[in-house]
Amino acid sequence: MRTNPLVTEVLTGLTRPGKAHLHYVGMLLVQAVILLLWWPREDVAQVLDAQSGPNTLTAVVMTIGITTAYQAIRAGAEELMLRGQHGLRDWALGTPLRTARLLRGYLAGHLVYDLHLLALSAPLVLMTFTISGGEWAPLGWCMAAALVQALFYTLCGGVVQVALGHHRGAAQTAVRTVLIVMYAVVGLALPVLSHVALTASLLGEAEPVRTFAAVSDPVAFVAAYGVLSAILAAVLYRLLVRVRRGAAGSDDGAAAHGAIVS
Repeated sequence: MRTNPLVTEVLTGLTRPGKAHLHYVGMLLVQAVILLLWWPREDVAQVLDAQSGPNTLTAVVMTIGITTAYQAIRAGAEELMLRGQHGLRDWALGTPLRTARLLRGYLAGHLVYDLHLLALSAPLVLMTFTISGGEWAPLGWCMAAALVQALFYTLCGGVVQVALGHHRGAAQTAVRTVLIVMYAVVGLALPVLSHVALTASLLGEAEPVRTFAAVSDPVAFVAAYGVLSAILAAVLYRLLVRVRRGAAGSDDGAAAHGAIVS
């Protein structure tokens, strides 16, 4: 099977420095600031007396979840583009590739993109893990949950872009509204959808953190976001089909068709 051109485009773009990479630096700076603020100030004796480890790892992993979701939804909405990367609408109008293959490539390419974001944060995670201690399994669940969550937000951005991309201001407002509503409103009302609550439940050591964290199940979290992502993928597929049908009889669609070599 030939490599999907959308995946190839992402892999190539990640190796080419560009504007998107500056946003990666900003993301890592935010995570580094949280690491600095939550760096334990007590000596070992005080920590042992308190019988509770520092919450450095919890704070950093929460921040990774938020910043990765923000980067993912902006990438899905094509506010962040890698060098040489084409938009999803351009692919739909500019190639003869089947819509299903376009969507598979879009999902696989952004999965690689989101894995790249988490890989950039790996040194900070390992550093905080040595400070806070704990077990690998809960940390692994938190990072897996961050990845599934990022893919969901990528699809949110993709739906917004295809539906409202021709209204740039409205699309940008919609992207940020979705992120805030999902994190602040839905996350508080439904803890099973909150990466913050999940991280606090699995990694939190101090009593205030555990009190804040609602009982959260990592399997339920991953399953819920998996179902939501499947629904969004179906919506995105229908939008792409509609875009192609709308452009099929127009001069613009005929001119765009074949503009991208697959």
